[in-house]
Amino acid sequence: MRKIWLIARREYWYNFRRRSFLFTAFGVPLFTFFMMFVVFAISDTTFTGTGQLGAIGYVDQAGVLDDAVEKPEEYQAFPDLESAHAALLEGSIGAYFVLPGDFLKTGVAEAYTLESVPDGIEKQFASFVQANLAHLAPPELPVERLRNPLDLTVIELGTGAELSGTDAFLGRFMSPLIFSLIFIMAVNTTSQFLMSGVVEEKESRMMEVLITSCTPLEMLWGKVLGLGALGLTQVVLWGIGGALLIKSQPESTFLQSLYLDPGYLAIGLVYLVLGYFLVASITAGIGAAVTAEQEGRQFASVITLAAVLPYLLISMFMQNPNDAVPVALSLFPLTAPIAMLLRIPMGPVPGWQMILSMVLLAAACLLTVWVAAQVFRIGLLMYGKRLSLREIVAAIRQGRRSMLTTSQEAG
Repeated sequence: MRKIWLIARREYWYNFRRRSFLFTAFGVPLFTFFMMFVVFAISDTTFTGTGQLGAIGYVDQAGVLDDAVEKPEEYQAFPDLESAHAALLEGSIGAYFVLPGDFLKTGVAEAYTLESVPDGIEKQFASFVQANLAHLAPPELPVERLRNPLDLTVIELGTGAELSGTDAFLGRFMSPLIFSLIFIMAVNTTSQFLMSGVVEEKESRMMEVLITSCTPLEMLWGKVLGLGALGLTQVVLWGIGGALLIKSQPESTFLQSLYLDPGYLAIGLVYLVLGYFLVASITAGIGAAVTAEQEGRQFASVITLAAVLPYLLISMFMQNPNDAVPVALSLFPLTAPIAMLLRIPMGPVPGWQMILSMVLLAAACLLTVWVAAQVFRIGLLMYGKRLSLREIVAAIRQGRRSMLTTSQEAG
């Protein structure tokens, strides 16, 4: 146990000081937050900005806008289509809207412009028309009720949670996407460090020195535990940054509506740890079996693609999280972490499925670590040679015979 602790401590501090880890732990979140800020700012400008069209004209053939209630300053009324069209060609207005005579029956309007009409202009004109329609309504009908006729609150029977508004729904659906993305980045980063370190030590023949002081299983556990602690450090740093962001933006409905249930976070942490052990042991075995890091990355990319399969099928989880495919993916060990992270916020998950998923994932972790140790045993000292599938199978069989012999002797 002492040797495992020494190896784990060495792996943690060595990789913690690496520039690549510091960039991943600090640079990537800062860059991500910056890009999110830019995207939100651009989206907000796109959907609420009125662009550079200048003055806006309108032709009201339905008599809806006669009183011009809440008319924006840049809006100009035209008596007919010809005068509005001439003003547009002259450049005195950037666009004009037309409310046909049957608008009150059909709700159909038209917009004319020499370029595309920004979404903000459309919403602004819609609000202008809406205010005037409300002005035509009976006095006993509140204007605000016409503008917002439905304030819908959805109550989930399984959890009792109340969801209201677009931001609340968006926050509930974005939460699993964010957490699964954190899982992918944290696990991939640390497992890649693990595989790179194994391949590097194997190529430099440093492994031949290290293996004289500890067993392959001790070395494997030391590396996995050390880099696992590094991954948790990374997640904690990101969590602190996310908490500070949410606290600093109390006016953001989206951030405040994120699904941050303590039980969900605890379950996510369990899946993060188990999922890391599974992926890390696989990548460690790959690193011991190959002769170059580039070759190992090619094999590891297949594992990563399989692990993120639920992320690619997110629409199925959103439509019915208890359908056959989401349930199967949440029980299969390699896809279980992300699948469960996606399912839980989108609907109640039966307790037996969650327990069975964790048991299968834990069993897969123990089996994978044991298999990786057998590959370690014969692969680390084979300098310049890649292990074949036959040699890997032979190593597993030999390890099984040794384990049976040891158990018989102990019995």
